[in-house]
Amino acid sequence: MLNVLLFYSTYLAGFFFTFKRSAALAFAIYQAVYYFHPQNRWWGYMVPDISYSFFTVLLMFTVFALNFKILNENKLLKSPHMRWIYFILFLFTIATFYAVIPWNHEYSLTIFFKLVIIMSVAYKLVNTTKDMDFILIAHIFGGWYLSFVAFQIGRNSGDRVEGIGTVDSPDSNGAAAAIAPSIVLALYYLWVTKNKILKGALAISILFMVNAIVLINSRGAFLGVACSVLYFIYHMFFSKFQRPYQKIAVIGIVIMGLLGVIRVADDSFVERMQSIFTSEVSSKKETGATRTEYWKAAWEMAKDHPFGAGIAGFQFYAPSYIAQNVNTGNSRNRAVHSTWFEALSEIGYLGLGALIAMLYCCYSTNRKCMQTLKRQNRVDEYFKVRAIEASLICFIVTMTFLNRMRAEVLYWLILYCACAYNVYVLRNSFDDKTVDKLT
Repeated sequence: MLNVLLFYSTYLAGFFFTFKRSAALAFAIYQAVYYFHPQNRWWGYMVPDISYSFFTVLLMFTVFALNFKILNENKLLKSPHMRWIYFILFLFTIATFYAVIPWNHEYSLTIFFKLVIIMSVAYKLVNTTKDMDFILIAHIFGGWYLSFVAFQIGRNSGDRVEGIGTVDSPDSNGAAAAIAPSIVLALYYLWVTKNKILKGALAISILFMVNAIVLINSRGAFLGVACSVLYFIYHMFFSKFQRPYQKIAVIGIVIMGLLGVIRVADDSFVERMQSIFTSEVSSKKETGATRTEYWKAAWEMAKDHPFGAGIAGFQFYAPSYIAQNVNTGNSRNRAVHSTWFEALSEIGYLGLGALIAMLYCCYSTNRKCMQTLKRQNRVDEYFKVRAIEASLICFIVTMTFLNRMRAEVLYWLILYCACAYNVYVLRNSFDDKTVDKLT
C-alpha cells in the first residue's frame, strides 16, 4: 500500500504543480513514472493498467503549447547536443534498409524515435536554474525509489537482486546503471542545500542507493559510482572556486562515505568486486572477462559491416565472430556488453564516432558553462554543472560494460548538459523570475 500511495501522490501532485509552479515538472513526472514502472511491480494490480507515461508526455505537450511564446525561445538546433542526438537517430533510420533483423530494428527504432521527441520537448520546458533543479531532484527521487524497491525485495537470485528493472533496463545490471548516476547528484544537493529536511532526505536516499548497488552486485555500476564520486570530490577539494568551509565539507563527505560503504558492503559484494581484477577468459565457463572476447568479435565484425548491421546485429552474427574456444553460456548469440561496441556493430564506424562526438560535446559545453558561472561568481551553479558531468561520467563508465546505446537515462544526462548550456550560456541573461509568468 505504501508504494501505491507514493505513486499516486507523486503522480497527482506532479500534475497539479506543473500548472502551479513550473512546466518542467511535467518532465519530472515522466522521470518518476519511468522509475515507478507500475506495470512491472508487485503492487501494479492495485492501480489501473493504463499508460501513465503517455499521459505525462501529453501533459508535456500541453504545457508547452500553453506557454509556447516563452518556451519556444529554447531553440533545439542551437544545442549541439540535440543536433548529435538527431544525427544518431538518422543513422539508425538509415540502418533500417540493411538491418539483419528488420522487425527488431524497426520496433526498437520506433521506441528510440519517441524518446528523441520526448527529449526535444523536455529541452523546451527547462527554462531556468530552478527548472533544472526540479528535473535533477526528480532523477534523484527516481534513483531512490528503485533502490527502495531493491531494499524491499532483497537478494532474490543468489547474490543479486533481479526483477526490479525499468521498462528499458529489466535486468539487474540495467537497474544498477539507472540508479548509479543519482548518487553524485544527491551528494551535490546534500552539500549545497540549507533545508534541513531536504538534507536529511538526501542523506537517507544516498544510503539506500549505495545499498542497492551492493545488493545488485553490479561491477560496472560500482566502478561508475566510484569514478563519479572521486571526480566530484576531487574538484570540490582542489578547485580554486570555493564556498566557505568547502574543504572541510569534502573531508566530512569522505569520512561519512567510507563509513557508509563499510556498513553496507558484505562478503558477497567484496568478492564480486575483487573479480573485476581476477577473472579470466575460460573455455569451461562464462566469466566477467569473457566480454572482452565479445568486444574483439565486434571489432572483427565491423570490418565486414562498416555501416553496422542494425539493432541486435551483433547477436545475430556473434556465432561467426566469437572464437570457438570461448564459453558463452547457454547461447552463442550474445549481446556485445559494451555501448561502444554496440554502436559500432549496429550503426558502424560513423555511429561510434557520433556517440563519441555527442559525449565530447557535453564535455565542451560544460567547460563553457563553468567558465561563465565562474566569471559570475556563482559557486553553487558551477558545482551543479560539475555534478551533472560527474553523473554522466558515472553512466559512461557503467555503459562500457552494458548495451545502453538507446537507454533513457543516457539521454537524460545528455539533456541535463544541453539544458545547462542553454540556461547558463545561450540564455545567460534569462531571469528566474520569468518562471512566474508560466501558466
